[in-house]
Amino acid sequence: MKLLLFVDRWLTRITGWLIIFFLSVMILMAFGQVVLRNFFHTSIEWGDVFLRHLVLWLGFLGAVIATERYRKVIYIITNIFAAGICFLLMEAAIAFVQMEGQAGDTLILNLPTTYFIIIIPVGYAIISFRFVVRSAAWTAEIVRGNWLLPEEQH
Repeated sequence: MKLLLFVDRWLTRITGWLIIFFLSVMILMAFGQVVLRNFFHTSIEWGDVFLRHLVLWLGFLGAVIATERYRKVIYIITNIFAAGICFLLMEAAIAFVQMEGQAGDTLILNLPTTYFIIIIPVGYAIISFRFVVRSAAWTAEIVRGNWLLPEEQH
């Protein structure tokens, strides 16, 4: 995982430098086109097409950088969704445990089956709780201005 995070950090740095480079080229190229048209009545024939494609590149590179900031928000949304799914599974597991209790089946040492399967709704409840707590903690961090996930912090 450390290697992947290392690569991710380098990709972020390289993306930042590419944005600076492409933006500089765009500014110089656009300025050069204006100067050539206004003072020399000519232009670089492929300049406008090149600038449009640089805008495309900058848009995607900017999106790469933007995903860094909002990654925690995406994690919050997915954790809340996962908590909801776990809550629904917990409710279904409660119904299952109740049905097993009504059936009156027993397992080892003549103990009711419900003693052994009660972990299912309890497990889903704990998992759901942890998803909600993690989402609340990340939301509080964002409110305080910390947009980075723990593994992204140096």
